[in-house]
Amino acid sequence: MKTSVKNCTALSLLLLLYGISFAQNQNVQNILNEVKIDSMTFFVAQLTGEEPVIIGGNPDMIISRHKDHPGNEKAFQFIKEKFQTYGLQLDSLQFSSTGKNLFGIKEGMLYPDEKFIIGAHYDNVSGVPGADDNASGTAAVMEAARVFSEYDFPYTIIFALWDEEEQGLIGSDAYASSAASSNENILGYINMDMLGWDGNNDNVADIHVRPVASSLVLSDKAMAANIDYTIGLSIHLVNPGISATDHASFWNNGFSAIGINEEYDGDFNPFWHTPSDTLGQFNVPFYEKCAKLAFATLGECALSSTLGLNNITEQNMINVYPNPASNKIYIDAMETIESVIVYNTLGIQVGNINLRDTSQVDTSSFTDGLYFFHIQTKSSNYSPKIIIQH
Repeated sequence: MKTSVKNCTALSLLLLLYGISFAQNQNVQNILNEVKIDSMTFFVAQLTGEEPVIIGGNPDMIISRHKDHPGNEKAFQFIKEKFQTYGLQLDSLQFSSTGKNLFGIKEGMLYPDEKFIIGAHYDNVSGVPGADDNASGTAAVMEAARVFSEYDFPYTIIFALWDEEEQGLIGSDAYASSAASSNENILGYINMDMLGWDGNNDNVADIHVRPVASSLVLSDKAMAANIDYTIGLSIHLVNPGISATDHASFWNNGFSAIGINEEYDGDFNPFWHTPSDTLGQFNVPFYEKCAKLAFATLGECALSSTLGLNNITEQNMINVYPNPASNKIYIDAMETIESVIVYNTLGIQVGNINLRDTSQVDTSSFTDGLYFFHIQTKSSNYSPKIIIQH
């Protein structure tokens, strides 16, 4: 992450859309089941010089990924060869004498010109291993490429690695500004920058968002995915999100984007940009959860017909009203409701409701705010967002 003062706002409910439901997608769950944390941590070890790499058939070591160090090019070639083994199309963008972005491309089966991008910067500052900043995000992109490459999607997915983020988001800005000038159809971008630190073990992760294009809908999808796929994070929604990492390049050029990362405000990594930023400092279970949140969000987007709505036919099988609500809501469904569990926006369970004898839910004891009602039916589950206002 680029050096910057990190000013984050408290959780905001402004501009959240009413009434959109999300259902668990078995294909997304299958993807998450194939994620291997050992694979990600080994990639981190290789990117930080703790383990050797094979480049061009020869063993080598990546000592640094700084833009002026030979290790930067080694990292580029190492990741490129991994993408090749996954059967991805390859592309790159040379934007300066030293800077070069890398792209692995999984072309969409139905809408190849409409793209979702998941990315991270692979460079680091000089003289440090850069495990959390940002081998953690780079390794997560590599793992996403490994797993997602085995599936087909309607939309194109691009696995992007940016260079020279530490000098001011130079690589991602070069790409995003060029894409805007060319009117490329980028439906959404998910950024991962620093995923490995959770010093107080509270599982709080940031989602950074700004009201640009459909970014707020993208953050809604991420928050719903945390619940629907039981990822187990407590979400801190930061709106407006910080401008010190690569998601800002997409906002600045009018594209939908979010950033998923460890908590920058309150539990910031004390080893950031120091020689102690190593894999040994990682909270590995937390790292896995952050990556899976990004992957689940990407999967939901790449498999759905629009960014904002997920399977209209299934959504219409259940009706929750009124919304906003005050002291009661009603839940009507075409099949038996097995359970209703209520979560707040931090992903904390605040209610478990029995609807066997009634379709009415008493919400008089709920404080004002936004809630996810996780509704389990016989065939699937749904998480409509309900605003309670007394």
